[in-house]
Amino acid sequence: MSTVPTPEQLMALPPEYLAQDNGAKLNNTGIAFIVLLSVVYALFIISQMFFVERTGWTMWTLYPLGYLFSLSLAIICIFYIKIGGGGRHIAYWLIHDPSVIGTFLKLETASEFLYMAGITFPKIAILVLYLRIFMDHRVRIATWVVLGIVIGHFVFTGIIATFTICQPFAFKWDKSIPGGHCANLMAAYKYISIPNIVTDLAILALPYSTLRQLHTDKIQKYGIFVTFMAGGLGIVTSIIRFVGFYTTDLMSDLTYLGIDTMVYTLIEPSAYFICSCLLGIRPLIVTLFKKSRLSTAISNRYASFGVSSSKRRYELSDFSNRRNGHFVSASASKRRSMRSDDDDAGFIRLQETIHVDSMSIHSTSKGGAVRA
Repeated sequence: MSTVPTPEQLMALPPEYLAQDNGAKLNNTGIAFIVLLSVVYALFIISQMFFVERTGWTMWTLYPLGYLFSLSLAIICIFYIKIGGGGRHIAYWLIHDPSVIGTFLKLETASEFLYMAGITFPKIAILVLYLRIFMDHRVRIATWVVLGIVIGHFVFTGIIATFTICQPFAFKWDKSIPGGHCANLMAAYKYISIPNIVTDLAILALPYSTLRQLHTDKIQKYGIFVTFMAGGLGIVTSIIRFVGFYTTDLMSDLTYLGIDTMVYTLIEPSAYFICSCLLGIRPLIVTLFKKSRLSTAISNRYASFGVSSSKRRYELSDFSNRRNGHFVSASASKRRSMRSDDDDAGFIRLQETIHVDSMSIHSTSKGGAVRA
């Protein structure tokens, strides 16, 4: 609150004003994302466990943490409404139960940390994936720089600033503590958003040059672009949230005006987590696609246009990687097969050669599985 209204001012407020409640939107958004996040993460786990030969360390670290923090934030959003007084005007609680305001501020403090952690771990997972699949030297350097900024931003803002912005820490929700003080919270919220937006745009732009040069058919290329562009929803909500700090005086009626901001605060990390999971879900989607009638329909569609079935294979140098004699590359089939049972048509093929002394073992894995 900017100023505390007097009892006379509170009693003079019309009943219609005190009865206003916009908390349903945050409550419903929280429930929706609990379901959505859980479904996406379950599909990711199934895809990685049953359709990928080897899983990376990120599957057991970054992804569970990203899910945990995003899910916790969604639960906190429901608590805002159920026990924190969210949705009602703060004047309503000053009249009926001022202690609810303290509960709201405690939940807000928890959500600040969960928000920063929720956007950080999916971003790290995406950037680690970039380092695995993009071999262009300049792209890799830029990726390392962005990764350092993301981690540094979380350490400084998500941990240090969150726990030191008010002295003592409990003064954040208990303004009765003598001698307590806080820095300018609204200024902190504004400045925190700027590095977030910058790193968001960088993560979106990093794969562009590599994907643009990818030698595969347009449908596959567009599909990969769409996968990476899914994080664009997080950028949009981040910008909307940032603008809201300038256009709305949240502190004047935090329990009421803060609801829209909390909706965007939940959507942003959830969008990043979902985006980070999409490439890991691809092996499952490819398998289901090839077993569905849709695969047959698309094959017949191309055949009806008389597309040649000659097969072209291109080595995708940008998706190749050599580590200690372990070479991984990708190639794509350009064939528009007229056979519905052709498993190779239209999918990226990963090839790996493992060199052991002077001998080499060559294996081919279909489906374009991207390991977490």
